[in-house]
Amino acid sequence: MQTVTVQIRIFPSDVSVLKEMGDEYIQTVNRLTEHVELLGTFPKLTSKDVAANLPSAVRNQAIRDARSIHNKTKKQGKRPILKRRAYYVNNQNYSLGDHTVSFPVMADGKVRRLMIAAHITEREQRLLSSGKLGLLKVVEKSGKWYVQISVECRTEPTNGDMTMGVDLGLKVPAVVVPPQAKPSLSATAGKTSTYAASIVRVGERWESLKSCQPSESSRIKNTGT
Repeated sequence: MQTVTVQIRIFPSDVSVLKEMGDEYIQTVNRLTEHVELLGTFPKLTSKDVAANLPSAVRNQAIRDARSIHNKTKKQGKRPILKRRAYYVNNQNYSLGDHTVSFPVMADGKVRRLMIAAHITEREQRLLSSGKLGLLKVVEKSGKWYVQISVECRTEPTNGDMTMGVDLGLKVPAVVVPPQAKPSLSATAGKTSTYAASIVRVGERWESLKSCQPSESSRIKNTGT
């Protein structure tokens, strides 16, 4: 099995709700991990034990996240403090339409289901339908909003015996060299693209040199006879 993350662009009409929920979620997890650090052990908790302006299902997810962080803290010796806003919903509490995403939020002290317009491409639809849906994460990037959904997909074993070389570059894949084929350029833009192009030219030149065979007259001339 392989887990992939599908990122979908969403278009909320009121971002203040998402910001409030995301801030509340991170603060709740931080409070829980701080409390547990003082106790020295993670107690048995339910959503009723957590005072937070979050739906009960989301409070349960915050408990699971806090427990995971506590386990890492025991190994690393230092408790991480979450700073980036995020909002997590488990797979039993969100739903996807052809062009919508919906999940529970708090509004005026009550739980309500928030439906948001979304742009779901055909590729994203195929990935979402190819396996078991997992956790949903609501995030903001450069003023744009997204949901990231983990999908557990089944992988099929392959019996191929051929290899392919990939130059990853600094930021994006740069050059792909399939077996018995010319190198191909995969970089997108900027200096990385220029660097990748030079690698491709070198690769092509090397392939041409390998394929060149000296003529009979050249071999005679080189031997001095």
